[in-house]
Amino acid sequence: MPSEKDDLSFESAWKNQIEQEQEKPVEQINPEKKEQKEHQQPTFRGQKDMVENRQEFVMPSKQKEPVPKKEVKVVDSPSSKEGDDFDVEW
Repeated sequence: MPSEKDDLSFESAWKNQIEQEQEKPVEQINPEKKEQKEHQQPTFRGQKDMVENRQEFVMPSKQKEPVPKKEVKVVDSPSSKEGDDFDVEW
């Protein structure tokens, strides 16, 4: 006795899938068309045969930065004398 058509069973789902695949053309099942990008050929400007005939290279001179002058204050006698105590924090 054949069983009723039950869409929830594995066998009936399989049969439905096979029937649907047979109805569709093969191209719709597996489309082999892939999107291809069109690349433009780069423009070639032509070859330039140039000969360098300079005798010397002229470079701009490097500008020197002025050195700041330190002001030194000269006194007649030293600010500290021998034996002075001074505090040094380490």
